[in-house]
Amino acid sequence: MALTDNILAYWNLNDNGSGGVSLVDSTPNGYTLTNNNGVTLGTGIIGGDAVFNGGTSLDNLSLNFSDYSALSCSFWVRFTNIDDGQHNILGQWGNLWGPFVFFQYDSDIYFDVNTSDNGIIQHGGGGSYGDDSWHHIVGTCDLNSGGYNFYIDGVTVATTGASGTFTNNDNFSIGLTGQTGGTTDFVGSVDEIGVWNRALSAQEVSDLYNSGVGLTYPFNSPLYYNNAENDGDWGNLLNWWKDSGFTIQATALPDNTNPVNLYNEVTQNSEGANQCFCSSANFWSANFGAGLTLQSTGVVNMQGSSVMAGNTTDGVSMHDSSQLAETSVVDGNVVMRDSSRAFGSILGNATIYYDGGNGQFPIGGTVGGSVTYLDWPSFSPQHFNDNPSIDGAGDGDFNNPLNWWTDDNYNVRPINSVGTQQIPNASTDVVIAPSRAIYANTGTEPLINSLTANNAELVYISITISNGATFGGDSWGMYQAVVYGNVTFNSGSYNSEGVIHGTAKYTSSKGIQYAWSDNSLVNLNSTPMAYGSTGFQVSISEGGDVLISRLLNLPWFINI
Repeated sequence: MALTDNILAYWNLNDNGSGGVSLVDSTPNGYTLTNNNGVTLGTGIIGGDAVFNGGTSLDNLSLNFSDYSALSCSFWVRFTNIDDGQHNILGQWGNLWGPFVFFQYDSDIYFDVNTSDNGIIQHGGGGSYGDDSWHHIVGTCDLNSGGYNFYIDGVTVATTGASGTFTNNDNFSIGLTGQTGGTTDFVGSVDEIGVWNRALSAQEVSDLYNSGVGLTYPFNSPLYYNNAENDGDWGNLLNWWKDSGFTIQATALPDNTNPVNLYNEVTQNSEGANQCFCSSANFWSANFGAGLTLQSTGVVNMQGSSVMAGNTTDGVSMHDSSQLAETSVVDGNVVMRDSSRAFGSILGNATIYYDGGNGQFPIGGTVGGSVTYLDWPSFSPQHFNDNPSIDGAGDGDFNNPLNWWTDDNYNVRPINSVGTQQIPNASTDVVIAPSRAIYANTGTEPLINSLTANNAELVYISITISNGATFGGDSWGMYQAVVYGNVTFNSGSYNSEGVIHGTAKYTSSKGIQYAWSDNSLVNLNSTPMAYGSTGFQVSISEGGDVLISRLLNLPWFINI
């Protein structure tokens, strides 16, 4: 029977991705926990764990033990508070003692079952477990076969008969007393909680204990390879361990149910046929030799300076400076991050990330499917010119690649470092050609780094410009456009009926006069407002101090 058979719920209590405890049931049954009063994340026996401070708890109100005639519960616990008091760790109880309870008393741990025939069956572990070390706890009870068993750290500490039905069903809680009679809340850590509606066997309990390193749902035991025998042999059991510290020897070679972690070179497999089986693999600066095939049913993750010279039957995710050697064949898709490199054969698709400029282009080797480059920046600067006489589109469209060039001679298209032309993005400095205008956009709202336009215009569209726009010449500059960012108007350029969510800076009296006539010097802080800017600045060096009121031909008694 598989450990997943008849499982009701399993909570690994790992990191939820935001630095908190995951409350999700790993099984498809959906018994999600509720975090009460701030249970926090700890390091855990496997991944993270739930840390309880005496006023915090987890619970699920729909998990009902009395629906079943057989139950098992497995978890890991660690505590140091020894005060001659009783502290309920986990179980199901109400105002009366529940059907299934584990609690700490002094430095011992107890397992209680409450049935209609027997009342409360209670046994302690008979040891001292408050040593701030992890201990594996399992309680099982089958009321049909009459068996009650209590295990600590893989060893049977109590067994007795039981019959009838489970009584006094109530909420399933972890860390909270929930029951009257002198108990107090638990202080300590709990990890890897599983509940079954059958009695686990002694062998299954031993498998969950896994020589003290634990096992998590779906109970595929991870194995660790470190080439301790210096023979590079996957098939040598002495190279395999149950823990990453290489202290607990593996008892069997990995098969297609085991995730494996490789920490050293693999050059052969005396197990036979050079087929290396696993459910998934992590390479930690480890090499996998030519002539070997990694029969992985899941993705292979390569970290550090790992080199794959052999073959793999599934996809590969590459990180750091890992490599696919020329002799490698990946029968699946590849994702490359950081400074990883590919020189072999990829039969599926490849996705290559820019990752700050460390991504590989071209990818190298051969790719049977498609190659996608993600997050690679656009060529910068890019010059906008939609003039049809130079093969522009004549549509004023920001999103049309035919309107973009690398230089002001408008001869070369802006092909980026991965061989494709991209529309300007947040990394791009944009220059609009003289006597042209960007007045349409068929794509998403543009986001660019900067904009420069002399005797050129931005019309109708909305655009975000991170490091500001500069207009010059005697054109509008802006007409009925919306700019998110600061804008500087030089010479006779100005804002005509546009909206600037930023500061409009004028450096010319001519530009101010034009803007005044269009009323675009108003401030958007006064609403409703059709056009203007949220800030206004004047910096004019045209023959010393000049009153703006004179530049605007205002009456003599109005000074600005």
